[in-house]
Amino acid sequence: MYQKIALLIFLSTPLVISADHHSMKGDKPKNEIKKMEMEKKGMWKPEDCKKISQTSGAYLYFSGEAFKKRSALEKDGNQFDANKAFSEAMALAELAANFAKNFEAYCKK
Repeated sequence: MYQKIALLIFLSTPLVISADHHSMKGDKPKNEIKKMEMEKKGMWKPEDCKKISQTSGAYLYFSGEAFKKRSALEKDGNQFDANKAFSEAMALAELAANFAKNFEAYCKK
């Protein structure tokens, strides 16, 4: 019985020594530690999150511009092109929302 316990302890010691959860946090800069913790949780890198956020903002901006174009076309009486601009604005707004959802899912802490 004691031999089995001793063998089990002997075999599990290398696993405990090589475990990652008890590494010294003072060895690495805080931003690297934060990146590693985010990656362990399935989070994206901060650089990628910034790109996702910027892309969402760009799509939202262009969506607003398409809505302005729609309003101008409606005032001119060009309903066909106004509807086309409206469809463009809605598609861009949906893309912005999808990027924002990805940001929320993979980038928020």
